[in-house]
Amino acid sequence: MKLKLKFLRPFKDITGKSELGLDIEVSNLKDLLKILVDKYPKLEKEIFKKNNELTDYICIFVNDKPISALNWLDTKLENGDNLLFFVPVSGG
Repeated sequence: MKLKLKFLRPFKDITGKSELGLDIEVSNLKDLLKILVDKYPKLEKEIFKKNNELTDYICIFVNDKPISALNWLDTKLENGDNLLFFVPVSGG
């Protein structure tokens, strides 16, 4: 299955890439995140809390839909999916 991942900061800084094309077999987002953390160990603290839940500030979109509107970590991934990883910026 082919997936296209787009990274904004801090994920871009950790991976050294703004986009990454993968040709892998995964069934859901949780499986993909495990592979990414194995390849880029510094991603773990940006993605997961100590109890393997997502951090409060990470935003992940699959095909322009937030995973909160889908099935969170159990969101099924399919060939050709586009994923976006970012942390929202706020300030005053």
